[in-house]
Order: sequence, then C-alpha cells, then structure tokens
Amino acid sequence: MKTKVETNKILIKKREYNIGGYLFLLPAFIFFTIYIVYPIFFVSWGSLFEWSNLRNMKFVGFDNFSYMFEDRTMTKVLKNSVLWIITTVPIQATLGFIIAYIITENVSTTGRSFFRTIFFLPVATSVSVVAIVWSKMMQPYNGLFQVIMRSMNLDISINILGSTNGAIFGLIAANIWEWTGWSMVMYIAGMSQISQSMKEAAKIDGVNQLQLITQIYIPTLSGTHKSLLMLGIIGSLQTFALVYAMTNGGPNHASEMPGTYIFKSGFGNQQMGYASALSVLFLLFALFLTIFQIKVLGAGNFMKRENS
Repeated sequence: MKTKVETNKILIKKREYNIGGYLFLLPAFIFFTIYIVYPIFFVSWGSLFEWSNLRNMKFVGFDNFSYMFEDRTMTKVLKNSVLWIITTVPIQATLGFIIAYIITENVSTTGRSFFRTIFFLPVATSVSVVAIVWSKMMQPYNGLFQVIMRSMNLDISINILGSTNGAIFGLIAANIWEWTGWSMVMYIAGMSQISQSMKEAAKIDGVNQLQLITQIYIPTLSGTHKSLLMLGIIGSLQTFALVYAMTNGGPNHASEMPGTYIFKSGFGNQQMGYASALSVLFLLFALFLTIFQIKVLGAGNFMKRENS
C-alpha cells in the first residue's frame, strides 16, 4: 500500500508533466484574453463615460443606461430584434429540416452532394452579394418581384425596402434565404446519426412517413433543435452586415437592429459612451437568453451532462 506522502509525490510529478499541455493552450488563451475578455471589460468601463475619443472622457455613471428609457429608437430596435428572432429562427429550422429530410430520404446517394451544395451555397456567399441581389429583386419598378406581379396582371408598385412597415420583412426574407442552408446541414448531420435499423423497424411496424418524422426524427434530433435555437438567437442579435448594406436601418429606423444602431451611435453620432452602454445591454440580453435556454431546454449538442 502506498502512503499518502508517496501518493502526493506521484500527483505532483503528474502535474509537472502537464506543463506542455498548458503551453499548447497558451496561444488560444492569449487570443481569447486580448480579443474577447479585454474588449468586454473595456466596453463595460467605457459605458460609464461620455466620450467620442479616449482623450476626452467624462464620467457620467449610469446616465448612458438611463437614457435608453427615453430613447424612442431603442424601442424600435428591441421590437425588431424580437420580431427577427421569432420569425427567422423557427422558419429557418423548419425549412432546413424539410430540405434535409427530403435529401436524406428521397434523393439518391449520387444526387445528395449536388443538392446539399446548391442549398448551402447562399451560406457561403458573401453578405454583400446577398444584399445587392435581394435589393435589386425588391426594387419598386423593375425588380424581380414587380416583374412577377406584372406577369400576373397585377399592376402594383411596392417599395418593400423603402416602406416603414415592409423593410424589416424584406430583410428577414433575405436572411432566411441566406441561412436556411446552415440549418439543413445541421439536420443532415443529425439525421446521419439515426440508426437505419430503428427506421426499418418502424417501417415494419407500419409507421407511415408522417409518423416516422414525428415519432423518430423530431425527438431524436432534439439536440440539433436546441443548438439551432441557441445559434439563431445569438446570430439574430449580431446581425449587422445585411441590414447595413440593404437599408442602413431605415427608413426612419424601421429596420434598425442592435448592430447597426450601436455602429451609428458610436461612429455616426460620436456617442461612444452610449454605444458602449448599448453593447453591454445587448450582451447581457444575449447572455440571459442563452442561460435561460440552457436551464429550461438544455444545451443541445454543445454540452452533454454525464448523467443524461
């Protein structure tokens, strides 16, 4: 039997051999500290000041946060964010699931790669290209949608991106088209883990296609559902390039999103303190939604509990 002292010596020696592992982790830790941790602390500190550059900073405490309650544009940003989340996330997931199921179950092995590539192509396309294409399609006089309506003898001119009521929905449509392919890939990866024997046993028991989907595919892919929900919420709050390129948050802030409003407040209006406060608020909002989902629904494929 080894004594307690000998056991401690062995543990100390083992810890000494782990130095190499920590050295391998050091570059990632330095990168994380410089580009993630430091910016969070700097923005949190800057939110307590009124400033346009680092040389002229006036301490104002929590005035930047209290001003949000008086900011009418902030109300529009929050409404647009909630609308964006409750529309894009479920629609992308649903369409992605349907496409993935059709490709997995009804397309031959040789044709699957082709269709996966076609539907994933918008995800790999530059956001600027997506914005230009959809802006051209939504033009009020000679856009694709207007041409289609004229071909149906519907002489209606609609300026989607120039309407205060329609701009946000035009952006949502473009976003759904762009990111549905990502949901498809996630579901295809999840469906590949479903055993063929389970599906064959269900078919032998007389299960039809709808029952196969509702009783096997949907429950088995619960981890993928949760992962897409988490990524969709975080991605919605980070949306910037598409909105900035297509509408710049207009007209009259009708399609303003957190990213564009923070950018305008900081670099357009030279209110870096208020922009920092907005960043902190939306960071906490995203953190709250993520923690809420983990506690209520679980963490999907990101974290696995040992007892699950």
